[in-house]
Amino acid sequence: MSDMSVVTTVRGAIDPDDLGRTLVHEHFFFGYPGHDGDRTMWHYDEQEIVDVAGTVVDKMRAYGVRTMFDLTPNDCGRDVVLLKRISEQYDMHVVATSGYYYEGEGAASYFKFRSLFSDIVKELTELYVTELTEGVAGTGIRTGVMKVATSAGTITDYEKATIQAAAAAQQITGAPILTHTSHGTMGPEQARLLLDSGADPAKVVIGHMCERSHDIAYQLDVLRLGVGIAFDRIGGTRMFNDVTDDDRMDMVVNLMDRGFGDRIFLSHDSVNHWKGRDASGFHKLPGTENWGIHRIGEYIIPGLLERGLSQDDVDGLLNDNVKHLWKTGA
Repeated sequence: MSDMSVVTTVRGAIDPDDLGRTLVHEHFFFGYPGHDGDRTMWHYDEQEIVDVAGTVVDKMRAYGVRTMFDLTPNDCGRDVVLLKRISEQYDMHVVATSGYYYEGEGAASYFKFRSLFSDIVKELTELYVTELTEGVAGTGIRTGVMKVATSAGTITDYEKATIQAAAAAQQITGAPILTHTSHGTMGPEQARLLLDSGADPAKVVIGHMCERSHDIAYQLDVLRLGVGIAFDRIGGTRMFNDVTDDDRMDMVVNLMDRGFGDRIFLSHDSVNHWKGRDASGFHKLPGTENWGIHRIGEYIIPGLLERGLSQDDVDGLLNDNVKHLWKTGA
């Protein structure tokens, strides 16, 4: 059984007060399902991943980040042993996740097959609880949060099962749940399903809400359910819709003026190493020029201060709100 009052990192438990500035949705590395089947055509270089991670840590430290949640789910190349190596080598708190990506870009086939003859909500719950309390695949390295995801405009039966299991596992472990929403859709539906399945709204963060930074009604529909929201695609400019970082900052200030500042979380969803063949061409795509883990420090913090926020407000977004995911109810 995990201690609900401490944060489980890949190096062990820490007090929430020791998190410091935290990015809640990043990836030291990520591999879409199918990358392993292409191994004939690429070489897995663990040292390269570690070296890249060092540059990533330097960029985070430049604006005071002490902790990163690596939200790479079970089916997208997660490697907790490698995360621990990175954490130890660079003395950065790293929180790993349990969970599965949305059906269209994840590896749903295995549990969809099992659903023909088994209760996969029960199986997924058992998996999440084991990883959170005992460790991943016999490593003894535990995850600290859960991630669930839904498709654009719908929640499939498979995705519903992963969500129900996360809510059930949270009731046992107290671990926070962070989500992926596709193309800025299904935020209210995700939140309602999680709450109807028994999740604590104070320990739920609905992700990629910044993809609807022009839509105050959508933001309020989610926030009024009592959950947190993540503006966690910072740096991506008009990648998924017509949203810029200035739009994101304007909405953050708008929501803070309405009294929701204690339930907003900031991050980038940066992928710092793509597992598979060389992916350097990705950052030549339109809108990716500023999508990197440096962006909050270099552009967002100054921009929020220019919009009238105080340094304490910024610390709340990057520090206090995160630690309260564990301190709630304590």
